Amino acid sequence: MRPAARSWIGAAPALPRGAARPWPALARHDLVWLDPVEAPARLLAAREPDRELAAAWVRAGRPFVVRREDAASALASAGWLALGLPLPSRLDRRRLALRAPREVVLRTGSMPLLADACDAAFSGWRRSLRQLCRQLSGSGAAVRTYGSLGWQHLTGEPYLHPASDIDLLIEPGPGADIERLLAVLSDASAHDCPRLDGEITLAPDRRVAWRELFTDTPEVLVRGLDELSLVSRESVHRLLEPGVAAC
Repeated sequence: MRPAARSWIGAAPALPRGAARPWPALARHDLVWLDPVEAPARLLAAREPDRELAAAWVRAGRPFVVRREDAASALASAGWLALGLPLPSRLDRRRLALRAPREVVLRTGSMPLLADACDAAFSGWRRSLRQLCRQLSGSGAAVRTYGSLGWQHLTGEPYLHPASDIDLLIEPGPGADIERLLAVLSDASAHDCPRLDGEITLAPDRRVAWRELFTDTPEVLVRGLDELSLVSRESVHRLLEPGVAAC
């Protein structure tokens, strides 16, 4: 059963329609709920069938996800958000790229915590995922899930298949035990049932694939809302140290 929208972790309260909105800072993987009255007619998509699917999604009260922005886009400068909609298995698992104006945003939120989403996983995966939650529980990091498991939990629709990765979004808090956190992830990533993948947050809108931290490559790719950059692996480890501010 899909949880009530207000119970979703990180959901900000909805504002009355027409009220002035203090625009929140958004990052990739953030969730956005759109006004079911105003938004359907104002969505932009490459194909009309995609726009119609997205409009039906809005009317059902379901969220979209913030995707990477083109910093040079005139639409971005004009206040149009770059949003994504990963469709469930019954709709061929396509990923729709959309645009919506900020003024039709009702509220924003975060992907669900892994601990809350475990029940949406295949029964054979739940034990190992719950064990991972226990191992990470004292690390001082929020462990969220996006991708197929996150969307299956949010919507109640089938997204997972036997070869699906479980995508983890790791958000270290102040004083997080980074050494312990990475040790647990390194050990867990050595097993493939299910395969774990995902990103770790360096700053509110700077993330890196945490698997890359276990390689010997000198540089790793850091992803932001509107840019990609190569950063030395050593610098990323320093940024993860408690008390170090990302620049």
